[in-house]
Amino acid sequence: MKPSEGVRSVCKYARISPKKVMPVLNMVRGKKVNDAINFLTFDPTKASEMILKTLNSAIANARQKNVTNNLYVQKAVADTAPTAKRFRFGSRSHSSRILKRNTHITVVVGSKEGK
Repeated sequence: MKPSEGVRSVCKYARISPKKVMPVLNMVRGKKVNDAINFLTFDPTKASEMILKTLNSAIANARQKNVTNNLYVQKAVADTAPTAKRFRFGSRSHSSRILKRNTHITVVVGSKEGK
């Protein structure tokens, strides 16, 4: 395995807005795996639970491929998934749209060779 490559895991169609996931991913990106797990464990947001599941899956994939030394979060991305569109009806025959946004969360875990 090349040092530039990593082992990835994807959580598709997560029922949370990408706008709410991105700040948590920005805090985790580039950290060692143990530090990222500690941060996500004690973070009270819904996004951190989903990211923690995806990170644990990426770590399991890395163990399966025998890449276990000096793991860090190489890449963490939240992409938009298809949006569910709903309507809320109001008074006087008025209706407004409700957009239920979904997210694809991608976490790539790699090993640092120099350390």
